[in-house]
Parts: sequence; C-alpha cells; structure tokens
Amino acid sequence: MKKRPFAVAVSIALLCAASSAGAHSVRDAKAEDVANCTFVADVSAPTTNRKHTRSALGTAMESARKDAHEAGATDVVWDKVTSASVNSVTGKAYKCAK
Repeated sequence: MKKRPFAVAVSIALLCAASSAGAHSVRDAKAEDVANCTFVADVSAPTTNRKHTRSALGTAMESARKDAHEAGATDVVWDKVTSASVNSVTGKAYKCAK
C-alpha cells in the first residue's frame, strides 16, 4: 500500500517537469527573426505580487512562454518595457519552421 502514494507523487513530479520543459522550448526572438513565421497568439503574464524585480519579471516571462508553448508557438517577441514600474510582461508568440 505504501507504493501507491509514492507512485502518485512521482507522477505529479513528472507532469510538472514536463510542463515546465515545454516553456523552455520557446525561444526569445527579435521581430526580424520571425518575419517568415506564423503568428499564433498574444501572450502575457503578471509579475508576482506586483514586484518589479528581475526575478519577478523572469517568472512572468516563463509563465507567458508556457502559454505560448501550449498555443503551439516556438518563439516569442517581447514588447518593450516602457516604464520602471512593470506590472506584467507581454509579447507575441509565433510558430517557426525549425
């Protein structure tokens, strides 16, 4: 009986790892890099707890990359940050041939 909870825990860990691996497969790109690619979706994510730190921005970007991956994108072109008080990150997700 002790094997069942362990198996469930391992399954959950593998699912979490797989979902974050998808986000890592989405590349950051420049507009010229996606000129011949297909637009997939606008993506965005809020910064954690409205913090404006590099870590909070990185976490938000990772969340938006995950959304881009789930939409079938391979690349994201991030919108420019226009102020020091950033509440979210936004970008455009594209699917490019490899």
